[in-house]
Amino acid sequence: MNEETLAGAIAWTLADLGVKRMFGVPGGGSSLDLIDASAKHGIDFVLSRTENAAAIMAAVTGEMTGAPGVVLTGIGPGAASVTNGVAYASLERAPLIVFTDAHEETAIAPPHQIFDQRSMFEPITKARCRLNAEDGATVFAELAEMAIAEPPGPVHIDLSAKVAGTTVKLKSAETPEPFKQQIIGDLSAATRVIEATEKPVLIVGHQCRPQKRAEAAIRLARALNGPVMTTYKAKGVFPETDALFVGAFTNAQLDHSVLAESDLIVLCGVDPVEMIPGNWTHDAPVVVLSETAGLALPFVAAEAISGPLADIAAPLSETKVKSAWKPEKIAAHRDRLRQTIANNSTPGRSPDEVIDAVSAAAPAGTRLAVDAGAHMFSTMARWPAAAPHDVLKSNGLSTMGFALPAALASWLEEPDRPAVAVTGDGGMMMCLGELSTASRLSANVTIVVFNDAALSLIDIKQQRQQRPPLGVRYPKSNFADAARALGCDAWTVGAQDPLEFALSEAFETDGPTLVDVTVDPSGYRDQLTALRG
Repeated sequence: MNEETLAGAIAWTLADLGVKRMFGVPGGGSSLDLIDASAKHGIDFVLSRTENAAAIMAAVTGEMTGAPGVVLTGIGPGAASVTNGVAYASLERAPLIVFTDAHEETAIAPPHQIFDQRSMFEPITKARCRLNAEDGATVFAELAEMAIAEPPGPVHIDLSAKVAGTTVKLKSAETPEPFKQQIIGDLSAATRVIEATEKPVLIVGHQCRPQKRAEAAIRLARALNGPVMTTYKAKGVFPETDALFVGAFTNAQLDHSVLAESDLIVLCGVDPVEMIPGNWTHDAPVVVLSETAGLALPFVAAEAISGPLADIAAPLSETKVKSAWKPEKIAAHRDRLRQTIANNSTPGRSPDEVIDAVSAAAPAGTRLAVDAGAHMFSTMARWPAAAPHDVLKSNGLSTMGFALPAALASWLEEPDRPAVAVTGDGGMMMCLGELSTASRLSANVTIVVFNDAALSLIDIKQQRQQRPPLGVRYPKSNFADAARALGCDAWTVGAQDPLEFALSEAFETDGPTLVDVTVDPSGYRDQLTALRG
């Protein structure tokens, strides 16, 4: 047996799982022990300006790598501040380990900064635990495995400084029996349903982002030989240049015209959280293929098969489908969806114009992170994607303040790959301090701010309800000046200013850059109506 502090044992387990960095705003307790111990195992600590941004960075890292993301916070306010990012990991199925400093069990009143942190995290985590010295190393290893087990998600750990620094005995690691995920459902019945179809539509979801699953989804699409749609989180899993691709699936009005023509809908790796809440209006039978059994879907499936998606899809991809879809009909659906959602006829600079310009100026292979808000509709419709994780987006939680932390996580994981964060002014305000994080790291990240001085998506909803414009509009901010003050190069593009020069300069400049673009929000209302009715 070897001896190590509990913090050291935790760091050893993290390194063994492939963790390369942790994020957070440390407190003065166990987080300091974890930072020191992890450094000895080659795990970097990335200081952020807010716990929320740190959790988003960690969760996105987990999504991209498959290893658990790790976030550290102080006791009390630090723990409370991280909850939005943890909720992201919960709803978006991202593997995440959340460490919060904890008081010593012998602490006495007054309860300064002390509350029941584990109860606070209960609705948004898979498991919670206060580690102790006796079995902390073993319990932590089990929790870390739980974070990455299907469906992935966050686990929360309270850890006091005294316990983190306690010397524990490490047993030699025993190689566990590999867990074999069982296939649940009748593959033969699903095969018969697919064989009977003439006009199938395949919808690909976020579970298909790992490479092996993505390849299986593509093979299934070829076998079905019908229109393919992807959820927002799965954008790029099926190449958008492929002739079978038609557009995004959100369970909104715009999707219905494609699905209305089908005689079979196949969901491959789709999670209910990826759908806009609403009634399922389609009469065609649905075959559900999922890593996770018992999903709360808004319909009764004709056949539901759960288990390893690659193993499920393989025999179904051998099915002989006599597809009646004509290439020109699929192309017509694709063109119609793109034209219906277009937002390029505004008097001023349109969102479509900005996204097209950003896409044209960005270096090849640039990864996009996009914030929640009205600008997201044009961004998701017009930005090209050809591989999993080409686009990072908060879909299940749809949180603002996501794009910049996500872009930073992308750059840290793949520093040779440029990243661009597209955000509205509201989302930018929610994570403004992370511009200084980008500057400190010299991150090759470009931020494009759609500046219309409003919470435009909420503004639209307010207008549709015929309410007075209260609480959603505000004076215009100068984000370029703020970015320069925080160490970034920045450009301001007014309503009449040329956009292409600023974007070209931004992408050619080393380090973090920001382009503050004035946009015309007048087309958002019609765009939302076209999307969702």
